Amino acid sequence: MFAKNKGFSGQVNPVDFIISIVVVLIIISAVAIPTIQDILNSSGITGISNTVLSVIPTFLALLALVMIARGI
Repeated sequence: MFAKNKGFSGQVNPVDFIISIVVVLIIISAVAIPTIQDILNSSGITGISNTVLSVIPTFLALLALVMIARGI
């Protein structure tokens, strides 16, 4: 009844892997981090909330590094 995907057994083409790494890095470094930083700067949050929220861009950058190291 359902077709089985016999050719897909968890293997990733190296070219597809490199392309996915580049796309993830562009999205995180060029879109996510600057957008979050701009929102935090214009929100006017002060005190401990500002301290806690200001580490979000750092955690996104670390997430990107971990994804690259583990092979997504």
